[in-house]
Amino acid sequence: MKITIQHRERLIEGLKRFYSRYPNEKWNIFHFIKLIRYRIKQDRDAVIGVSGTTGSGKSRYTIMASILMGWRFDLIENVSYIPKGTEISDRLSKMRKRCYIVDEAIRATRKTDWQSKAQKGVIEKIFTERWANNVLFLLMPNFDEFAKSIREGAMPFRIVIPYRNKEYARVFVYKKSDNWRSDDPWSDKEANDRYEKLRRRGRLDPEDIDKIERKLDSYLLDFIIPDLGLILPSVIDKYEELKKKSREQLDEVDEVSPKENKYKNQYEQLMAKVAKILKYNLLNLGQVNVTQKEICEELGVSSPVFRKYLTMELDEPKKSSTRVEPLSDNNNKLKEAISSLRNN
Repeated sequence: MKITIQHRERLIEGLKRFYSRYPNEKWNIFHFIKLIRYRIKQDRDAVIGVSGTTGSGKSRYTIMASILMGWRFDLIENVSYIPKGTEISDRLSKMRKRCYIVDEAIRATRKTDWQSKAQKGVIEKIFTERWANNVLFLLMPNFDEFAKSIREGAMPFRIVIPYRNKEYARVFVYKKSDNWRSDDPWSDKEANDRYEKLRRRGRLDPEDIDKIERKLDSYLLDFIIPDLGLILPSVIDKYEELKKKSREQLDEVDEVSPKENKYKNQYEQLMAKVAKILKYNLLNLGQVNVTQKEICEELGVSSPVFRKYLTMELDEPKKSSTRVEPLSDNNNKLKEAISSLRNN
């Protein structure tokens, strides 16, 4: 489905009506579009990581932003719903001055898949195609799941949609620190410390989230957006249809063979052993036991995944039930059998 000039005009009109109801909001999505256009004028691409819980509005926001950019945009050509193989790098090779949305980037840019050919291709394109003037939206539920080379290397902007209510979703925009030596370019440690202090007091309200995020060094701006489905229902209906179709095709192709199950189980068992060895220092490596966070970073897994391996039961190695007889005993039995046959 191609987005037309009429779609864009209808969206702009609907957004203006929406923002007129919230005069106290300092910024809106048009400020974000202006920011990205300025970067494109500098002959630079914009790689943007978009994170938020399921249903927060990541997909609808990125479609909205792509339409507002005013470039040619198609829900088939410019969106990878569930990318397979080298789909992302192949499409990026053909794009110039386009918006490209990777709806479920977890299938191609996850940090635990850093060794895959698909991810290597994506990273190569992001680092080498510097003057294609594209805007690449990579959608991931948890920002920490992005490969480090993307998260701290090629991705200058980050968007988080922390909450959504019946009227709007809140969008935060961040810019990575220019200090290339920084071990916390997105101010995550600072944010985590502040959230921990507030959690001890009780439940977090949207106002608490706003205060914390706006004080971070990487913070640029934040604004609210309406549900795109209320302004352009036909676009969202088509998007949902294409995503559903993509999932059905994936289910048909991604059937796991018994052999693949076998190797997956071996990998899981290996990770379980590694997790236990490192966590409990079973090999007495050094004098100081490393922290769980350090282990996770070294293994390239998140804390929940590490805990899964840590609590996993290990399969006991199966002992061979086949008893091998000594050669001399076998010869004696053979002689006895021949003798018995002769006597009969």
